[in-house]
Order: sequence, then C-alpha cells, then structure tokens
Amino acid sequence: MKFNEIAGRLKGKLFLSSMMGTNDAVFCASCSKGCAMVQLGAFVLSKEREKHNTYWPDPERTKLTAFMKEQFDRCRTESANLVGKEGVPVISANVFPCSDDDVEISAIAFIEAGGDIYELNAHGGIGGDLERGTGKMLFISEHTQKLFRWAKILVSAGGLVIIKARGGVIPDYTAHVKKLEQIGVQAFHINVRDENTGKQDIRLLESIRNATGMFLLVSGYVRDGESAKALFSAGADCVGIAQSAMSDRGIFEKCS
Repeated sequence: MKFNEIAGRLKGKLFLSSMMGTNDAVFCASCSKGCAMVQLGAFVLSKEREKHNTYWPDPERTKLTAFMKEQFDRCRTESANLVGKEGVPVISANVFPCSDDDVEISAIAFIEAGGDIYELNAHGGIGGDLERGTGKMLFISEHTQKLFRWAKILVSAGGLVIIKARGGVIPDYTAHVKKLEQIGVQAFHINVRDENTGKQDIRLLESIRNATGMFLLVSGYVRDGESAKALFSAGADCVGIAQSAMSDRGIFEKCS
C-alpha cells in the first residue's frame, strides 16, 4: 500500500493509538467499528530478555516475522468478521527497539509480515532509556543523532514510517520534525497530553503543524467528540484514541 492511499484512508478519521500491554490482535480488532487504523503493540525488542510474550517478542528475524504475521493476520480476520472485509482498518505496529540491529530487523520483519505502516516508539520507556538512548530519550540532544539514524534505517528498508513522540520531553520539536521530513519519514505522531494540566497541549500541536508538511497523527486525552475536534481544528490529520477505548470499544463511532 502506498502512503497516498493510506493518507487518503486516514485523513480526518480516528485511529486506535498503541498502549503497552493492551493492544494485541484481538483488542485491536474489537475496536474496528469507526476506526481507520489500529496500532498493535507497543512491541519491545531486546536480545537481553530471556522470556518472550505478546509484548516482548523474540527479536530474531524469522521468529519476529512469524509473530508479526500471526498478529496482523488475526487482527485482519477478526476485524473482517466484525465490520466486513472492506472495513478492515489500516494495520500499524508500534515498535520499541533497543539497538540498530533491532530497528533494521524489525523493519524487514514488519514488511514481510504484511504490515501497512511501521511506527517507531520514541514515546515511552522501559527503564534504562537515558543511558541506552531508547524510547522518549531519543529526542534529547545526546541521542538525537541516533533517532535520525534509526529513521534513515527504517526509510531505507522500503516500508512506510511513523515516528511517535510525546509532549514534555523537550520544549520544541520543530527542528526534529523538519529533519525527519527531509529523511523521508512519511508521518509524525505526537501525544499532546499535558500531565501537569490534565489537558491537551494545543500550542505544541500548532507549533509542529506549522513546522512540517508531514501527515500528522495526534493523540492525548481524547475522550469524546469535542476533544477529538479540538485536535483536528489545530492541525491534526488523524486523531488517536487510547485509554478511552479500553472501557468503550464503540468510542470511535461515537466520536466520528
């Protein structure tokens, strides 16, 4: 699927934003009604982890490909049962790599498994991220070059790419999004949740919108139609819902 096709399907619509420990194939499929895209994961990749599960899959290429394919196929099958084949959402996966090798292998595995658009997790944390330079720490100055290197690896793999960030890590994302756009990243996902105020940081969204022509996915404190509308009005191309979907799988239809 080309990005123009995906953008056409997502523009002005809602998507299920990734949540660690929740977004497996069954949960994602159950949110299909009114949902233009689902994001499985976050899937954390680490060769140091001895035990693997749905959210910490084995990063070895053949095993990771088989794992992703099973997740994607099951999500599509169950979504089709719920909304029909034509209503199956775009399939994304939020991936949290811990090394350059993890980035390259996961990009290849994602494409081979039939995913539509890969999302790099530069948003969350698993402990030790400051030293390792992973998750949201990719956006701080000492790890910025790694972020750009990983973005180049993902783009070079030939698939479609989203970079996900969160508000509050650094004060200004504009230079980062401009560079990511130059690298060839197709979309940027920003969580504008302001944990200090308990509100959406609309100014953050507006600053990013003014800095980039990339397709912009936005999530954070979307609980109803009004909170979704506020993000669209401020420049979001596609708006994500996360925690609210845990208690109400029909929220996407209600907010559309």
